[in-house]
Amino acid sequence: MENIDKNKKKGFVLVIIAAVFWGYMGVPTRNLGNLNFDPFAVSFFRTLIAAVFYFLYCLKKKPNSLKVDSKGIIFFVIYGISAFALTFISYNISINYVSVSIGTVLMFTCPIWVVILSHFIFGEDINKNKIIAIVLNLFGCFMIAKGYEFGNFSLSLKGVVFGLISGFSFALQGILAKIVDEKYDKDCLLAYSFLFGSLFLIFFVDFKNTVSIFKNTNNMYFIIKNIIVIGFFNTIIANGSYVKAVEYIEASVCSIIVSLELVVAAIVAYFVFNEVLEIFQVIGMFMVIGSIVILNIKKKEKIDEETIEKGTLK
Repeated sequence: MENIDKNKKKGFVLVIIAAVFWGYMGVPTRNLGNLNFDPFAVSFFRTLIAAVFYFLYCLKKKPNSLKVDSKGIIFFVIYGISAFALTFISYNISINYVSVSIGTVLMFTCPIWVVILSHFIFGEDINKNKIIAIVLNLFGCFMIAKGYEFGNFSLSLKGVVFGLISGFSFALQGILAKIVDEKYDKDCLLAYSFLFGSLFLIFFVDFKNTVSIFKNTNNMYFIIKNIIVIGFFNTIIANGSYVKAVEYIEASVCSIIVSLELVVAAIVAYFVFNEVLEIFQVIGMFMVIGSIVILNIKKKEKIDEETIEKGTLK
C-alpha cells in the first residue's frame, strides 16, 4: 500500500511538472514568433535539442540502453513521427483553418482518445467518475481558451479534422510509451523518438526564412536563449516527465491532469504579457482543477476498496 501510494504521488508530480513547463511554453514560442520564426522551425528546434540531450545523456550514463533491435528502431520511428512531429504539424495546420481557441480545445480532446485506447489496450476501466472528469475537463479547457467568444468562432472541416488528429497524436505520446514500458529504457525511447521526429519535421521547415533571421538579427543572445528554453525546459523536462509519469499512474489519468498546462499558460499570459484574465477563464481553471480532484478521490476510494476486498495491497 505504501509503495503504491508513493509511486502514484511520483506519477502525479511528474505529470504536473510536465503541465507547468508546457504551460510556460507560450513565452519562448511567442518571442520566437515575433522574430518571424515559423511554427515548424520552432518545433524542429525543440525536437532536435531534446534528441541531442537524450543521446548524450544515454551515452554517458547508460550506453547499453541505446543498443536496440530493428523492431525497436521501427517503433521509435513510429513514435517520433506520430507522437511528436504529427502533434506539432496537425495543430499548426488546424489553427490555420479554425480559431486558436477551437484548435486548442480539439487538441485537448486527448483524454477521450486515451481513455478509449487505454480501455482496449491496457484494460483500464471507464467509470462514471472518469467520464465526469473528462466532460468537466473539456468544458474547462473550452473556457480557458475563450471558446465562448463566438465572434472569433470559426469552423471548417479541415481545421476540425486536423485538430482532432492533434488530440489523437498527443494521446499516443502516453499510450505508446506505456506499451513498451518495460522493454525499452525511457531515456533511450526519447532519444531515438525525438531524433526521428526532428528528421521528419525537416520537410516542413522554411530554412530559407530561418537562416535569414539568424543572419539579420542584432540580438543573437535573445534568439539562442529562447531556443534553449523551449528545447530544454519545455521539451526535455516536460515531455520526459510526461512519458515517465505513465510508469506510475494510468495513461488516462495522466492525460487529464496534464490539461493543467492551459491553467498555467493563462496565468503566465496574465503576468508576462499583461493579457486580461476573464472571469469565465477563471471558472474554466477551477473546472480543470475540479476534474483532477474527482479523479484523485476516485483513485483513493478504489485503492481502499481493493485493500479491503482482496487484501493484496500491503
